[in-house]
Amino acid sequence: MAIIQGVTPTFTLTVPETVDLTAAHNVYATFTQGRMVLTKTGEAITVSEHAVDVYLSQEESLKFSKGRVCIEMNWTFLDGSRGATDKWYAEWDDNLLPEVLT
Repeated sequence: MAIIQGVTPTFTLTVPETVDLTAAHNVYATFTQGRMVLTKTGEAITVSEHAVDVYLSQEESLKFSKGRVCIEMNWTFLDGSRGATDKWYAEWDDNLLPEVLT
C-alpha cells in the first residue's frame, strides 16, 4: 500500500530490543527521495524505548513525488557511540483529488 501525496501519515520505526532509545542523546528519522531530504528530530518525533513515531504534515508529504522513499533512523549517545537502522522503503503515490491539496 502506498502513501498518498498530501496525507498526514505517522510512521512507527522500531529498533532491536537491545537498543534503548530513551537513553539516546539524539534520535533522527530521515526520509530521502533523489535530492529531497527530510530529517525529523527532537520535539518533531515521539521516542519510546524501542520505537519512534514520526508524523509527516501535509506539506512534508507533498515534498515527495510518486515512487520509492528511503527511510532511516539514526541515534547518538552521550558517550559518542552511534547507531542506525537498516533502510526501509515506502511507496509514494499521486493524489487523485487535487482539491484536497489546498
